[in-house]
Amino acid sequence: MNWPNPTIAGAGNCCLDYLFSAPTVSPGGTARVKEYALEGGGLTATALVACARLGATARLASLVGDDETGRQIRRDLVKEGVCCDAVLELTATSSPVSFIHIDDQSGERTIFHYSADTMEQSPSRDLSALQGADVVLVDDVYPSLGRAAVRYAREWGIPTVADTVPCYKNRDFVAQVDVLIAPQKFAPNIRSMEDAQDALKTIHDYGPATAVITLGGDGWIASDAGGFYHGPSYPVEVVDTTGAGDVFHGAFAYGLAVGWATPDCARFASAVAALKCTALGGRAGIPNLERVCRFLSDRGVDVYAFSRINPTER
Repeated sequence: MNWPNPTIAGAGNCCLDYLFSAPTVSPGGTARVKEYALEGGGLTATALVACARLGATARLASLVGDDETGRQIRRDLVKEGVCCDAVLELTATSSPVSFIHIDDQSGERTIFHYSADTMEQSPSRDLSALQGADVVLVDDVYPSLGRAAVRYAREWGIPTVADTVPCYKNRDFVAQVDVLIAPQKFAPNIRSMEDAQDALKTIHDYGPATAVITLGGDGWIASDAGGFYHGPSYPVEVVDTTGAGDVFHGAFAYGLAVGWATPDCARFASAVAALKCTALGGRAGIPNLERVCRFLSDRGVDVYAFSRINPTER
């Protein structure tokens, strides 16, 4: 691929995931674990791993504790090519972890997350990772960090892609975001295209110029100044859906950074997220650019034909 190597920065959550695949049982029951894994996770961190595997330069601003878990989180990210110079260690604080059950039949996951209150309330932040980025990924797990990141990006004219569910509590954060990609739970009752457009309008009313909602097996919907778009998901043999949304965000940000219009960013992100779901864990199945292009080509989609927009017009 002769595309430029974009720089994508992120400000948000990173953690360590303990994952196990097993049948879903009723309370008090037991089941044999089919497979288990330990790997890095977190909304923005996993999105940046996707960016790095696609060929971008990736940098993270985040928080961890001063413990072995925090050191492992950083090691895993550095191994993936994500710069962690702006990942700060908080003293006397435990790093965030998630315990994730994956149903061994459907691949659907249930997440139990732990994060110290001092982590979420910390005003500590280092935004040096955002300097010179083409796109900034954000979440609001650490509200102070997220708000500072979107303010910085807006000041320097860097487009932002957010991973959050808009609500009255984060209205001031969402209002500063350029692209908001919300999960299906934001609009669970979509039954028609009219419902879909109403749900997207709700996101626009919060402030973002581009709104996207991922719909699992039903694909995705999006809208921007150019209109309304809808695209399918790509059927694969699903092993684990953990991190699919994070990867979608990262791949969308990659497309935005290389100059694609909204529907092509979403189409590309849908393919990357689908491939991720073919392995246990949020990161193990994330593909490289060559694999994604081959996957799409096999399904009649030519990535070389994706529309380009002038970066100055984004």
